[in-house]
Amino acid sequence: MSKAAVRKLHWRSKVQESFIPLVGSSGELGVAVGGGADYGEFPFVTTAPGGGFTVGDIILEIGGTPVLGMTLGDVRGVLNSCPHPIRIKTVSPGSALCKDLRLYLSKCFTPGSMDSQLQQVIRENLYLRAVPCESHDAVPNTSPSNCARY
Repeated sequence: MSKAAVRKLHWRSKVQESFIPLVGSSGELGVAVGGGADYGEFPFVTTAPGGGFTVGDIILEIGGTPVLGMTLGDVRGVLNSCPHPIRIKTVSPGSALCKDLRLYLSKCFTPGSMDSQLQQVIRENLYLRAVPCESHDAVPNTSPSNCARY
């Protein structure tokens, strides 16, 4: 068998785009999410009472917003702030893209490739949500003994 016949498809070709259904008389969202950067994981589907999703699917975008690298709270915030119907992009985890965020970020990809660009989006989301900002004025003498108030 030739190499072309055995060649695996890139995970990006397996992305599924669908809409989150509303379930029940109260109009609850038909999906629940888990994971998130605060757990070192990509956000993923934990329950799907409305159908249409597979538990464990990695969530790439919600309403056009890339959510990879966001904390679970931020992902839920995006989910709850989107107008209905909510468009969501998911992909089933596999060997190339598993739930472990650290594993994916530690891989080396060709600069400019889809994976390299995705790593950049993840790093930007992590930086925006995980790096503390300083809200104090610069202190002229910032030796360790003068920085006790920080």
